[in-house]
Amino acid sequence: MPADSDIIVASDGRTADNESGQAKRRDESQVVLRLQGISKVYPGTVALQHIDMEILRGETHGIIGKNGAGKSTLVGIIAGLITPSEGAVELHGHTYSDLSRIAARKESVSIVPQEPQLVQECTIAENLFMPDYPTRRRGTLVDWTRLEADARRIVEKAGLNLDVRTVAGDLGVGLQQVLLMLKASYVEQSEIIILDEAFASLSEREEELFYAIMRERKAAGCTILHISHRIDELLQVCDRMTVLRDGRSVKTVERSEVDRESLATLIVGGETAAVATAADAADAESEAPASVASTSIDAVDRDSAPLLAVDNLTSLDHFHEISFTVRRNEVVGIAGLMGSGRTSLMKTIFGIYEPVEGSVRIDGKPAAISGPATALKEGVVYLPEERDLEGLIANLDVRTNSVLSALRRVVRRFVIDHRRENDLARDLTRTLEVKYASLEQEVRELSGGNRQKVVVAKVFSTQPKVFLLDEPTKGIDIAARAGLLRIIRKKLARNAAILVSAPGLEELIEICDRILVLHRGRIVAEYERNEFEEETLYHAIQGGTVQ
Repeated sequence: MPADSDIIVASDGRTADNESGQAKRRDESQVVLRLQGISKVYPGTVALQHIDMEILRGETHGIIGKNGAGKSTLVGIIAGLITPSEGAVELHGHTYSDLSRIAARKESVSIVPQEPQLVQECTIAENLFMPDYPTRRRGTLVDWTRLEADARRIVEKAGLNLDVRTVAGDLGVGLQQVLLMLKASYVEQSEIIILDEAFASLSEREEELFYAIMRERKAAGCTILHISHRIDELLQVCDRMTVLRDGRSVKTVERSEVDRESLATLIVGGETAAVATAADAADAESEAPASVASTSIDAVDRDSAPLLAVDNLTSLDHFHEISFTVRRNEVVGIAGLMGSGRTSLMKTIFGIYEPVEGSVRIDGKPAAISGPATALKEGVVYLPEERDLEGLIANLDVRTNSVLSALRRVVRRFVIDHRRENDLARDLTRTLEVKYASLEQEVRELSGGNRQKVVVAKVFSTQPKVFLLDEPTKGIDIAARAGLLRIIRKKLARNAAILVSAPGLEELIEICDRILVLHRGRIVAEYERNEFEEETLYHAIQGGTVQ
């Protein structure tokens, strides 16, 4: 690190004195990226507020914060994918108030996104060099021999045993991420590489490959911006880390100044006051607006048999020896980082994935769930994380999507009774507060929040015993989020059991009776509602504990 590496950047962007009390001046030639008063405002949401930051040549700089802190928006601005509402980005001495993706590429900035963006039908070699293929005959033809030879050298450099003629779609998500890192490093030879949650889907071997490439690139003078939820990951590879909270830059710290506990406290904000119990909130209803959790529903019967009982459920490479119960009227949250096994667990209970061992009981009886169809017969429904891909048929109307899973309720003598269909669709959309022009409106024309409510209507229509809700509020705005959380707690939980995951702890704290913490595929902690503390939960999902 440069001699000035112990400067800390304060939350207002000014440099603070180090421990000796003597301020040091940065060598301006070492600053490759400077953010000046960056703000981003969306309708109803302030994503970033006056961010000032300096990134140095040859450093690995971590950016961390809770969900909604503004990490993805910030790196989208640096990569030229998002236009800031205010402020400027300075790259290699050039200042941009509206940095485009083309300009960012010219400034040698590459991004490896959370979701791999490869052309699935094209080969490894084609994806590595796309769109700048080597050519022959004065640029009129692609030089396929050279293309594959160059790709083979890059793949071998990383220690991968892959045929470069393999199509990308035949590779796992982790290997696709590795290929994007190789492209940024050795094809584009970028001076600034942004890793936006790129480790989330990697195996242990793939993580080692990433670390090796990062070390080699850093030694070559490349700067790496590493965005992650995982504290241990950042502490392992970063020279400095900037903490974002509620769209603001809280502090930039040296690796040597923090450990897991102190960094987690910075991220959460030291807010450790326990959340009020549902009973306490109900008592305060007359003095303050009711929280979602205080909404009146039938009490959980702790002495009754669970509606959902999972015993020793195991799926190789995803989760191990999972056991828990959910009772009638109970909302149980699954908290964990991306890659902890939350989605895989729900898909296994629903029958999409097959476990290697373990069992599931529904309403006290063994459930032989061999697929989604048998899960529905057992009274189990699943709300997928990717609603537009897995939960909706975009070119069909609101009515059809709402009743699609409950055709038995609208069929008479093997023919759909359109009056019943209309009545059921209207009842569902009214109950779930869906806003639409007419039942004939295509769902792709609805807002994100209303599309999500239509997916909820579809699973609600089957009158299930068990709801598996995988990040039900993902990608919707604040107002829609609040409405959907209220619906889950007040309407879905009545006489049913709910297992729910969420992108942030705040949502689980708001609506759950209990929270289970999943870390690296195992349940490591369980908290009752009167034990909910954000800092405690945040430490737990990182694999640690609060003393």
